Amino acid sequence: MTDDAENPAADALREEALAWLIRVEAEDATPEDWAALTDWLEADPAHLEAYEAVEALSAEIDANAAGLREIAARGNVVAFAPRRPRRVWMPAAAAAAAALFILPVAWRGYQGVPVVYQTGQGETREVALTDGTQIRLDARSRMTVRLGWGARRVKLDGAQAAFDVAHDPRRPFLIDVGDQQVKVVGTAFNIRQDDRQVVVTVRRGVVEVRQPDLGPQPVARLVRGQELRHQVGAAKSVQASVDPDAAFGWTMGRLVCDDRPLTEIVADLNRRYATPIALSPRAARMRFSGVLDLADQDALVDRLAKYLALNVDRGGGKITLR
Repeated sequence: MTDDAENPAADALREEALAWLIRVEAEDATPEDWAALTDWLEADPAHLEAYEAVEALSAEIDANAAGLREIAARGNVVAFAPRRPRRVWMPAAAAAAAALFILPVAWRGYQGVPVVYQTGQGETREVALTDGTQIRLDARSRMTVRLGWGARRVKLDGAQAAFDVAHDPRRPFLIDVGDQQVKVVGTAFNIRQDDRQVVVTVRRGVVEVRQPDLGPQPVARLVRGQELRHQVGAAKSVQASVDPDAAFGWTMGRLVCDDRPLTEIVADLNRRYATPIALSPRAARMRFSGVLDLADQDALVDRLAKYLALNVDRGGGKITLR
């Protein structure tokens, strides 16, 4: 925060943030208290800045409790700032600040501690979150999860994942993927991200998609059997009706294709196999419809080649379809 030692408004905001911290960390704090805190934090960036400063003070006090208890008991509560002399807060805040000695750090609880899940080539992973949400993470995928008090947040990086989100109207489930954000309360859906393309397919419930660069309003609301395809950086997305179970085929060892570009199919396959698949310019222009069994790479490649009348070259550490 800026230097506001002589700023009554900043002092008042700091006291308000301090009161919020004490309120939500009290033994009788309720979910309504946390919801109210969330509203207050999101109402103004200055609120969040003040709250983080108070949380930092709480951590400082916890780390130096023995030496500071005596100061607090005398009614002089010290605020800490790097490379600056210590200064005294107003007496009105002293009693409230003294209570911080027995409070844990609240901001981490509000925001959630980040947990990273990652898979390697050909590896999938089942993730069960503590809120009851089930996630299946595809090969060569990375996901960061924060289960906070006000929201459940996920960041996907070059990933494919199938979600079955536990219903919790107090904590929306927010997924940042590419330049979009997917918001749900409780539903089942699949997200695929590759080559700067994001595909969201809904199997149950309702999913809201936002593109923050275009403003706060949703760009789409998807229900069962609807899919949204978006190229990162584009102003518009393409929405279509689909068989939602096809998007989940990979979770059962199958790739279900309905007139998909061969380039997309190969990008999916290269998540799974140690030997990469490449396409000649002619093959890259082709499309395929059908079901591919992912268990055997050689059999899968041979089927694709036969169906599309392509030749298969195996050499140089890769398989090339021509």
